[in-house]
Amino acid sequence: MLYNAKQKRVVLSIWFLLFPTILYVAYNFFPIGTINPLDISLNLLILIVIMMLPLRLESVTLTLERWILFYIFFHYGLIVEMIFMQIGMFVLLFSDKSSTPKVMRFSSNSIVFLLSSLISGSIYYGLGGVLMEQSLGKLVLLGFIYASSYSIINNLLLYINFKYVGHKVTGFLDSVVKDYFITIVLLPFAIALCLLTETLHNKAFLLVGMPCILLLLIAKKYVKSEGLNEVLTSSSEIGHQLAGNLSVSDVLDTFVMKLKTVLPYDNAYIVDLRGEKLVMLRIVEGGHNLKVAEFFDCPDLIKEGDGLNSNETNVYPSRKFIDKLERYDFAHEIQSLMTTPLKRNSVTEGFLFLTSSKKYIFTDLHAKMVDLLAGYVTASIDKAKYYEKTVEKSERCGLTGLNNYRYLERKLDEEMIRFHTKEIDTLSVIILDIDHFKSINDTYGHQSGNDILRAFADLLRQHVSGDATLARYGGEEFVILLPNVDKYDTYKLAETIRKQVDESVFKIIRDLSQDREEVDVHMTVSAGVASIPEDASDAKDLLRNADRGLYLGGKQAGRNRVGMYCNETGVNVEM
Repeated sequence: MLYNAKQKRVVLSIWFLLFPTILYVAYNFFPIGTINPLDISLNLLILIVIMMLPLRLESVTLTLERWILFYIFFHYGLIVEMIFMQIGMFVLLFSDKSSTPKVMRFSSNSIVFLLSSLISGSIYYGLGGVLMEQSLGKLVLLGFIYASSYSIINNLLLYINFKYVGHKVTGFLDSVVKDYFITIVLLPFAIALCLLTETLHNKAFLLVGMPCILLLLIAKKYVKSEGLNEVLTSSSEIGHQLAGNLSVSDVLDTFVMKLKTVLPYDNAYIVDLRGEKLVMLRIVEGGHNLKVAEFFDCPDLIKEGDGLNSNETNVYPSRKFIDKLERYDFAHEIQSLMTTPLKRNSVTEGFLFLTSSKKYIFTDLHAKMVDLLAGYVTASIDKAKYYEKTVEKSERCGLTGLNNYRYLERKLDEEMIRFHTKEIDTLSVIILDIDHFKSINDTYGHQSGNDILRAFADLLRQHVSGDATLARYGGEEFVILLPNVDKYDTYKLAETIRKQVDESVFKIIRDLSQDREEVDVHMTVSAGVASIPEDASDAKDLLRNADRGLYLGGKQAGRNRVGMYCNETGVNVEM
């Protein structure tokens, strides 16, 4: 939990007020039993051991120390139980890592447990409870009421604390039920220890303390195995989702998005390792894809001994450990870091960096999950790259290297979606056709005609940039798709291309001659222009009307012209 400055002042003020007051009340107004130093020491030792083995359930830390506290309460009184609890919390601060500052964590929990002890203890004594109760029936009944009130009041106060700080707790009710269940299960241990102490004295703890510690170890192992099972299940599900993506970009986006559902990170960075050069592939900060990282500055080159592990996942739980990566600059807000190498065939080809503004947020289970997912993501990237290469081959013109008609159709659909979602305001198209191309083939040969097509494609590339798409439409026809370019500017571009072709000399090898000498060829092109929304409402009509502009305003008007379709008059005009 994170406390702001005002909340810190309030909590600390309440603690300074309540701590001495409640201890004074407990010491002066509640009974105190005869202190047995050896018994106290043995139970304090067991308490310390138990507090060093906490269980993490959801966002709440549970410990199994309550049977000791209940025994101390039944045997020695409220003030001794409070002191034991304060010592136990102090030990817990150093055994269970948390992003909450230790002073605030101790103060807030100290208040909660002091009030829980005082209220539940008052209920116990108010109902007629006494120290070292000899009646088993009365001890069980009043002990049950005491333990129940202790658990309920404790969780109620914790909830109030969470609400005050503004901390969102997932699964809190489930944790409350588990806490109550554990409290009631542990109550018989405290009652048994009270009764055994009357006959076995200091040896009684061997029959109760040791089994409890063994139970705790079993419980921790169970929680850990459940966590591992969750890791395997979640990783498998995410792996299947990654495998369903057919592009590298989608794989990376899905990977980062799905990681967020299982790992508590704030920012994610995927870095490609190209030789010794580091290149950012994905930057996700605050849930948004960015082009420039705000909280992370990655060096251009990787160097041996720079602290970044290229073989296994590393967790840097606090700023002290993060600062050991001297060449990797993280903003001051970053308090936890996890780095994972992305490997292909046992060779590291990239890295995943996950950061958080909270200390100790990443656990060993998180590291295991990322290790598994790193294997899934590299395999999915390989699959996506193979698919992309296959698609690229099917959408490329083998002669000119330009996109082909299949690609143009897909791109037109994508641009129409962008238009209808208001991402772009207009969509224009130019169709260009080489005049008298058949005569070039007949005069110089088809191979020479292919040389002309390649040369013309190279010329067109000079005029295409940004979001524009250049494709070979078929035969000697080419298309330029121009999102967010209005009709008049599109016409000017077509006219510029037409003039450049008219003024250019293309050198080809005369394929039909025996000497195959180099000759200069002059050619012209005709073009047609149309735009959405002025001339069409869908992609099919856009191409059709641009084609009408080409043939009616270009070819039929004498060639070497640009025809612009005019939807208002239903005719094609040359400007």
